[in-house]
Amino acid sequence: MVLFKDKMTPVTNFTTLFLAVTILLYPLLAIFAAKGLVALLVLPVLLILLAERNREAIAGALPRLILILLAGLAVWSLITIWWSPRPLEGLWLWARVVGVGLCGVVLIATAAKATAMERRFLMFALVVSGWFFVALFAFELLTGGSLGRLAISLWNLLTPWDSEPPEPSLLLLQASAALAVFAWPCLLAIRRRGSTTGAVLFGISVGALLLVQNMEASLVAFACAVAVHGAVYRYRGWGIAVFLALLALVNIVLVFTAFETIAGDRDSGLLSALSGGAKERLHIIDYVYGKIIEHPFIGWGFDASRAIGQDTLGGFGVNKSIPLHPHNLWAQTWLELGLMGLALVVSLVVAIAVGITAGGRGRIMASLCAAALVSYLLIGNISYGMWQNWWLAIAWLNAGFLAMMAAEDP
Repeated sequence: MVLFKDKMTPVTNFTTLFLAVTILLYPLLAIFAAKGLVALLVLPVLLILLAERNREAIAGALPRLILILLAGLAVWSLITIWWSPRPLEGLWLWARVVGVGLCGVVLIATAAKATAMERRFLMFALVVSGWFFVALFAFELLTGGSLGRLAISLWNLLTPWDSEPPEPSLLLLQASAALAVFAWPCLLAIRRRGSTTGAVLFGISVGALLLVQNMEASLVAFACAVAVHGAVYRYRGWGIAVFLALLALVNIVLVFTAFETIAGDRDSGLLSALSGGAKERLHIIDYVYGKIIEHPFIGWGFDASRAIGQDTLGGFGVNKSIPLHPHNLWAQTWLELGLMGLALVVSLVVAIAVGITAGGRGRIMASLCAAALVSYLLIGNISYGMWQNWWLAIAWLNAGFLAMMAAEDP
């Protein structure tokens, strides 16, 4: 099988095809079966490992510091399972999270070793997949999820397991988060293929779709990522440093104000002016940090969020609770893993940010990678649990896509 006229081994061709299929299937799974993104990461990796070239590349897939921090986080998380209220469930979740991470490392290693011709092919796949995502997302948004409802009807017809279509208010929430992150590798691919105008039009299209969909976090994340992209392009490391400082400041302010705001203004004033989602998150933060104070150093144990407060569910502001997870990755880290886990996660984020902006990478590469990181962090700061496998798969998949294009930079 020969895809291009230059010399490529059959193994290389098949590896490239697996990566291209992964890229092209991303929009379909993100829109119709977001949890399937885990399989989209795992299954190609199992096939990729058949190639000796790919196995040899794994050793240098990530910088040493990032590998050390990831390993430290994995080991400490495993230790905390000892005192977790859900030890067996936590151990099973830990194994899945580590498995997704190992597959992500393989994907990054393989993508980073792509040749120039392979990168051209994969960037073309990213361009096609990006525009397809935009078109399919727009169609589902305008038709109220007609294709999704049709797929669910066929599923119910052909299987014994009935599935309910999502409520209109929940339509495309996970897809919007997946799009807000995936947009940046696609933008880079469009720009790398020489179309600045195309990249601008693609960014405007994504922004317009996120503006009219139902998930505020995706819109906020994408808008802030656009600002960080401009700041990093102009000021490099200072741009991402200012963002991280502001993110830390916002979370510190939440820690010190959530209790006072809820206790003193339960039914009027500030709370009455906030959206339902914002009110819910203030109540969660208030409850979570109250629990953090009880075990600030070692935490409650890995995956403890699913056990703490579940016996008091009864509506926000009535009975305090955690709805499966704190909807804030920093609060969840501190609650479950204590100060040790928080220090590891913060160090990991800083190390990734420094790696993106330092060195001799081109300004466009650095700024768009920083924007992808910002999109992921901000959605995680508002919406999803940090151990959700499909959400972690989004991080690893997009890191692999960016690693493939970063190979052209020093």
